[in-house]
Amino acid sequence: MESVVITLNNSTWISSDANKQHHVELVEGIPVFISCTATGGYPAPHVTIRIGGNDITHTFEAAVNQTLLRGNGRGLRYIKNEIHLRAPRYVPQLNVNEQVLYCLAEVTGLQVAVQQIQLVIYCKFF
Repeated sequence: MESVVITLNNSTWISSDANKQHHVELVEGIPVFISCTATGGYPAPHVTIRIGGNDITHTFEAAVNQTLLRGNGRGLRYIKNEIHLRAPRYVPQLNVNEQVLYCLAEVTGLQVAVQQIQLVIYCKFF
C-alpha cells in the first residue's frame, strides 16, 4: 500500500502520519464531506470505513481506478490501484462524539494500512 488518505471537508490526513493523534471538531446535524482514498496494493485493496466498532462503508459511494504503468525495465509494467470512497453529506450525530473514524485498506498477505481521526461532536445551538 502506498497510502490511505482521509479528507473531511477541506482537511486531509495521510497514513504516513498514522502515529499522530488527530481529531476534528464537528457540529451535530450539519453535513460534512468525508472521503477515504487507498492507493497502491495488488490486487486492489478492500477498503472499510468504521466509526468506533460500526462499519459504515455501505453509506459511501465507491469508485475504483486502475492505471497500467510502465516500470523501469524494458517491457515491465505494473497496475496502480486507487479505491475512493466518499460520503458527500455525512451528518454527524452526538452518539459518535469522541469515537474514532477509521479508514482501513487491506490486501491479502500485506499489513493493513489505516488512517484514523477522533470525532469531537458539539451540540447544535439554535
